[in-house]
Amino acid sequence: MEDLLSPKQVAKAIGSSEASLKRWCDKGIIEAVRTAGGHRRIPVSSVMQFLREAGRPLVNPKVLGLPATIGQGAKPDGRALAHVTETLESGDEDRFRATLMELYLAGKSACEICDHFIAPAFDEIGSRWQHGDVEVYQERRGVEICTRAVIELRAAFSPPAHDACYAFGATLDDDPYTLPTTMAEVALREAGWRAESFGAGHPLSTLRAALVDRRPRLIWVSFSVEPRSDTRLAEWTEFYEFAARENVAVAVGGRGLSENARSRMSYSAHCDRLSHLVAFASTLSSRNSGPG
Repeated sequence: MEDLLSPKQVAKAIGSSEASLKRWCDKGIIEAVRTAGGHRRIPVSSVMQFLREAGRPLVNPKVLGLPATIGQGAKPDGRALAHVTETLESGDEDRFRATLMELYLAGKSACEICDHFIAPAFDEIGSRWQHGDVEVYQERRGVEICTRAVIELRAAFSPPAHDACYAFGATLDDDPYTLPTTMAEVALREAGWRAESFGAGHPLSTLRAALVDRRPRLIWVSFSVEPRSDTRLAEWTEFYEFAARENVAVAVGGRGLSENARSRMSYSAHCDRLSHLVAFASTLSSRNSGPG
């Protein structure tokens, strides 16, 4: 369930009077719900959307459970990518979280943040690691920090409708990297899908079982490790054909999919970026009848 705040808390967070806050709620400018006792309660996502649309600053981020440093460091300008890279490499989690929220409040979507800031930052960190300028622990620590921050972004937009299209995704059993599939979940949830990542390390047999149990409209699989063996590719073909018979679309992506690997695989869509995944998802049915 989404976190709900009182008008007094929200007024403190955004630096307004409680009376003004209540007036905005009554006018529908900020979405609010009523408790059984008739009191207003405001979802965190409604506060974030109001700030984005009104261009107002977040005066007291801690009220929303966010880093107090939001708004105190580098702004989402031309240096934002460098700042994302620096904070991930140095392990400055609070500043990284704050930077992501600053980008979101400045109007960037979660999908854009992942595609244009997080992905290039890890490309740069990976390049620096290859040249001996970054230790493995720094990259791994950055992945953990980033995963937590990306999940935190989910609180900034409204939960999907109960009857929205359902999708799930994962990596295969030889692929331990969870961040790409986590970002895919968040990007699709922002687009209104009931999306969930199952994490890393799944045999295709269990994804097939999940398909039967959960009845998704879309499955995504992230490849950070290239599928090379004939056995793996044969298993994949069998999995894809089963999904196709069940009218489930299969999207693939990730740095492990070389052109050669893709030429030997079947899929509904290959996505170089999360924006491609979201665009493909938008072409599918907007409502899903399965339980999920």
